[in-house]
Amino acid sequence: MCDIFTNFAAQSYNLLQGYMKKSILIFSTWLVALGVMAQVQPGDTQYAVSLHVGYGHNLTYGSYANFDIDAYLPINKHFDMQASVRTSTDNFYTAGVQIRPKFVLPVGELYLEDRLMMRWVNRDSFRDFVHAFSVGYKMQYVNVQVGMSNRIITPLPYTKRSEDEMILEPFDVVYRVEAFVRPQTSPWNISLCLSNMDNYQVERMWQPMFYLGGWYDVNEHWCVRLSGKMKLAGMFHLNAHYYGAELRAGAEYRF
Repeated sequence: MCDIFTNFAAQSYNLLQGYMKKSILIFSTWLVALGVMAQVQPGDTQYAVSLHVGYGHNLTYGSYANFDIDAYLPINKHFDMQASVRTSTDNFYTAGVQIRPKFVLPVGELYLEDRLMMRWVNRDSFRDFVHAFSVGYKMQYVNVQVGMSNRIITPLPYTKRSEDEMILEPFDVVYRVEAFVRPQTSPWNISLCLSNMDNYQVERMWQPMFYLGGWYDVNEHWCVRLSGKMKLAGMFHLNAHYYGAELRAGAEYRF
């Protein structure tokens, strides 16, 4: 019985490892395609970079602070790309990148999102690699996404025995539902969102997060942003209670 389980685990690992390699290959191919397309068609919106600071608290780590850098790259009207880096005082480090092929519709647009994210959780001596692929629809007042993700968690520091100790999560569901009080092209706006993923975190499907955010365009180049996030525990067990919250503020510069 033990041999059967060992063989099954080994086969599952090989399948997931192959899937991850294919994911990285597909992602790299998208990047090459983006480079080619960027030479053919100029971008139709502004490139932007933003800096944010945040304060958070949860029942596991207590209080902590975050420092974020985000870059938005609208290659052209059919593709955009986003890269994010975070360092945290609770000894978390996160880096992620997203690419989005877009298809303009008579009302709104349909898009595909491929997301890669790596987190180094030095405090707990592990790191995880997440790949998520989703389909989304966006219009002036609504943004919705649904897709799947997979995850590999390995101990730190990485040794020869790490492969035997890694945790594999071959399938999970990701989702996002966001509503805006004004058209997204407005100089100021407020949004409400329910999701299990953001630029720095991809949670399991039963761990949704609630967001309230807003922005104000100071002028053509500068924008200020403020957002809050709350995470509850026990929602799918009908015993929801507070787990953690974050407040984030920053400025964005559009080129």
